[in-house]
Amino acid sequence: MGSADGAAEAFDWASAVGALRYAFQPIVQLRSGRCHGYEALLRGFERTSFANAGALLDAAEAAGLLATVETALHAKAVAAYRALAGWSESKLFLNLDARLIGHPDSPWFTHDPAASRNSGIVLELSESRPVASGVAVDAAVDRYRQNGTGIAIDDFGVGHSGLRTLYEARPDYVKIDRFFIAGIDADSRKRGLVAALAGHAHALGIQIVAEGVETATEFYTCRDLGCDFAQGFLIARPRADLTSLPNRYPVVEELNRKDRRQPSESHRRLSEVIERLPPLRANSRKTELLDYFRREGSAPIAPIIDEHDRPLGLIRERDLKRFVYSRFGGELLRNRGLGDRLDDLVIRSPVCDISTPLDRVIEAFSTESAADGIVIVEGGAYAGVLSSGALLRLVHERNLAMATDQNPLTRLPGNAAILRHIEGALADDGRVHVLAYLDFDNFKPFNDNFGFRQGDRAILMFSERLKAWAGSAGASSDADAFAGHIGGDDFFLGVSGGEEGEVLARLAELLALFRSDAESLYDTETRVSGGFLAKDRYGAVRRFPLLAASGVAVVIPPGPHGLTPDAINAAIADHKAAAKGAEDKLCVVRLVHLAPSPAPGEGRGPCGAWEG
Repeated sequence: MGSADGAAEAFDWASAVGALRYAFQPIVQLRSGRCHGYEALLRGFERTSFANAGALLDAAEAAGLLATVETALHAKAVAAYRALAGWSESKLFLNLDARLIGHPDSPWFTHDPAASRNSGIVLELSESRPVASGVAVDAAVDRYRQNGTGIAIDDFGVGHSGLRTLYEARPDYVKIDRFFIAGIDADSRKRGLVAALAGHAHALGIQIVAEGVETATEFYTCRDLGCDFAQGFLIARPRADLTSLPNRYPVVEELNRKDRRQPSESHRRLSEVIERLPPLRANSRKTELLDYFRREGSAPIAPIIDEHDRPLGLIRERDLKRFVYSRFGGELLRNRGLGDRLDDLVIRSPVCDISTPLDRVIEAFSTESAADGIVIVEGGAYAGVLSSGALLRLVHERNLAMATDQNPLTRLPGNAAILRHIEGALADDGRVHVLAYLDFDNFKPFNDNFGFRQGDRAILMFSERLKAWAGSAGASSDADAFAGHIGGDDFFLGVSGGEEGEVLARLAELLALFRSDAESLYDTETRVSGGFLAKDRYGAVRRFPLLAASGVAVVIPPGPHGLTPDAINAAIADHKAAAKGAEDKLCVVRLVHLAPSPAPGEGRGPCGAWEG
């Protein structure tokens, strides 16, 4: 053995582990403030020769002692956690080095006859290091689960083989890395990725933890995109001086109380259609399951929950037929030697919070994975089951509502959807919003002179431009855009986020492009002359210019303002004439805060700052 090996052997690993201590940071349910668990985080490296946990574990790996050191650290974390009052009410999340996955000496891998005592442990499979080559992750994860632990993927999106690990590990939780959470409220690409991941994960029964939430706007965005839990400095920093573990966090309760965007209609509708099937606890005997399905009028599924009312999945009656209808089925279920808990019969099922917007419920769960129903939770606890039949009813209701509130010519959302968008923008004071009213100049003379078919062509031409603009978030990669059709030649465009100057420049460009497009609606002579003769509203014949569109863009800066939809409408009405007279056909009005409206002609220019 060389000197390097001798130095490794001589190193006092027990003292190094003993010098460290654990801090605990809460993982909290986004809609209720209820604490779901605590992550154990190592502290005290200044008392060792290692800079951080990564350096410690790399050195242990080099010495051939990674499993030994990780096991000692986990034992230390569990002992510290279980010494705190209230520890049994929450789960303990422990990082497991990916190099140890499937290793026979890995913590929690060896068969534990009393595996149920580990049910509060969740192993975070860190992606900062690659899994050892040749390891069957799915088989290893099954061993960990047999020993009572849950599984989470940590730092998802920035480590090694993220999607492959997601596929193979079939985790209970996915923790989205802080990179994707930081500034998510102002980044549409991050929002799109997180929304897609949340929808996919929920369809597989996986719950989402947003890591590193530090601002209220990040909190609201993560919640509204479908994340289940949050962890970060906004809620609480890691603490090593705890004597007890709170099971609720008032900061989250206060954020939800203050938020005016809570989807109460979704909550109400889901409350109406879910079936509140009585659940069974995972520690129930299998004979209780037989009794459950033998009851008159029983459902074909049984929701299974843990000791804290959190859903674990479903048991399907059809999977028990080999027991129910076989001669010795009852005896087999009563055989203690085969295990008396229900865990081995539970299947994963989609999970959805009762306050999730209905559109997101429908988009995420209109898949085969929801064939047996969706488990609905409220505040992280089981609330009921949304059956496949109820889901179809919601789809039908959504489609009917969309068809009712949709312009038959352009297929753009109508007035009800436009009002909802305006109300949502006014309630979201974390971003800049541009709410634009757009209409054609002198459309009636054009329509009267060239006919309704040409008028419809002009409306469709503009609506397609508007759809394309909104579909690409028109303004920038950090903006969300919504296009609507008020009726006739009146349109609406709402943009949230992005850089204000860029949004307005692109809006002016949209109006200019339509002026160019509209030239194709005329014959060559009219196009060359730049106008046409037609009757005005008073019946007098006069000359009108070629068709163009103009718009009033109401800008609402971030921050509290107290504005209402009526204030927006008033600002638009007062500035239509100014927009039609502007060189670029665009009048920009900035609403600063709610104040008494000035008298006509006072306190407001043709365009620019205006307090309404």
